[in-house]
Amino acid sequence: MNRYLTILILFLISCTAVLQAQQSFQNVAAAMGISGQTGLGHAVGWGDIDNDGDPDLGLSNQEGDGFWFYRNDGDHFTNITASGGLGIVPGANKIIIAEVTGDEFNDLIIRTRSSTQFLFESNGDGTFDNITAGSGIAGAAVYNIADFDNDGNTDLLSVANNYYSILYGNGDGTFQTAENITPYISFWGVAVLDYDRNGFMDFYATTYDGEENILMHNNGDGTFTNTTIAAGLSYPDAAHAIDVGDFNNDGWIDIYLGSYSALPCKLFKNNGDGAFTDIAAQAGATGHNDTRTVAFVDYNNDGWLDIFSSHHDFYSYSNTMLRNNGDETFTEVATSLGLSGEWMGDYFGQGWADYNRDGAMDLFAAGHIDKYQLFKNINCPNSFISFRLQGVQSNPNGIGAQVDVWLGGHRISRNVLPNGGFHDFSDLDVLVGLNGAYSLDSIIVYWPSGIIQKLGATNAGEFLTIVEDETTDIGWLDNKSNNLLVSVTPNPASDRVVLHVQATHESYITITLINTQGQEVRKIFQGAVDGREHQLTIQVNKLTGGIYFLKVETENSVQIKKIIVL
Repeated sequence: MNRYLTILILFLISCTAVLQAQQSFQNVAAAMGISGQTGLGHAVGWGDIDNDGDPDLGLSNQEGDGFWFYRNDGDHFTNITASGGLGIVPGANKIIIAEVTGDEFNDLIIRTRSSTQFLFESNGDGTFDNITAGSGIAGAAVYNIADFDNDGNTDLLSVANNYYSILYGNGDGTFQTAENITPYISFWGVAVLDYDRNGFMDFYATTYDGEENILMHNNGDGTFTNTTIAAGLSYPDAAHAIDVGDFNNDGWIDIYLGSYSALPCKLFKNNGDGAFTDIAAQAGATGHNDTRTVAFVDYNNDGWLDIFSSHHDFYSYSNTMLRNNGDETFTEVATSLGLSGEWMGDYFGQGWADYNRDGAMDLFAAGHIDKYQLFKNINCPNSFISFRLQGVQSNPNGIGAQVDVWLGGHRISRNVLPNGGFHDFSDLDVLVGLNGAYSLDSIIVYWPSGIIQKLGATNAGEFLTIVEDETTDIGWLDNKSNNLLVSVTPNPASDRVVLHVQATHESYITITLINTQGQEVRKIFQGAVDGREHQLTIQVNKLTGGIYFLKVETENSVQIKKIIVL
């Protein structure tokens, strides 16, 4: 009898342990000090405004009379809206948190519900200065940011006066006069991405009603070309939700569109050749026809980006979490995680961040049913590593950078990109799930400036700040050039480049064209040269646009030169 009782007790203990380990999301907004909001939830924005290491939070209501900003104090949030000088904000459509004023603190770029634009400079102490008047952005409607000309300053993407336009940043909180890119008829969200890896940020915009989406390719010379059809991204109806990310870890950015029309949602897989293929049907990601907001996020730290969506299906199971199975298929798991159920959802805005620095992504959602929810990620399985990028030659937040984590011969690829959703903005820090690994082999950062930076083996569980450094060793990109002078002109180029090479003495030289993956594209030259300057014309007009490297080697010297092919 005692033996059977012992077995029963051990069984119950094991069951309890399993239940306790079940991953779930629980609303902790009130417990963390976030309360008192009025009206229907609308916009969300995460970002660290005081450099204390944890993300702070902005949110607003739909009525246009409520905006709140909370400082993250670790074990609770403190409402600093009034004390911080933000009480004049009437409500927000878009809350962007990024550094644009030339100091070390992230600023606030807010598009209001009343069609005004604000820029607040963070002082780093929980207070802000309203510098809108002198910034040059008063007539803009800013819905995303990126460094479109790679000058190291963050630019603003505006949707106003019937045009998509760019306000190029000066790096000091001021911006140049808006340059019109293309007209629009209807608009709802706009994502920024370098879809063809040519080194320049493009943008893809969705529409509110029955108009065609639009992909604008950045040509790298201040002009943009509409490549929507050529890229296979046609969507001639309303798509109210959009996000971008590398869901299959192949190093190319993919796109998920949330439908608000008779068309299904689309999962556009990047083919790596300038075009996309919709694989939503076979992937199990066609979703619903009333999608409000979507986001790529690795909620379970298995190293694969999942897809969270919220829909305009009132009161009943209107949220979905598509778990990435790692084979380009997805499985719906929102209900089992506590992210969907009765009287939940219809979120208009969402933002993801590891607010408590436990290595798991948490969600703040704002909407029409349960309105304002801070979902804490509890019992998240698997290990992680977290990065904050600090640009030097690139823009301050490293927007547009690609971070590849390598372990056991496998790559986990992430990008520093703001959300494209109309009311969404997640933390720009990058949290990478390691699927239980205790360490990783290497980290490679592809900066917008073209610098490729490598970090060696690193333990899991680290929170790292990576400062852009062009001197960092990166294997095949070693520069050992004491007796070798190399330059390339013109650069960028669309037709041909001229390589100038001079060795200090007679040498046997090898010149190789390499892509961004370190793979040889073709051998350019191999043979003996003397100590004079030599010029070699290289045709690049048949190459796919993007970044390449010319590797020039002698017996004891290596020089690497980046070239951009338009």
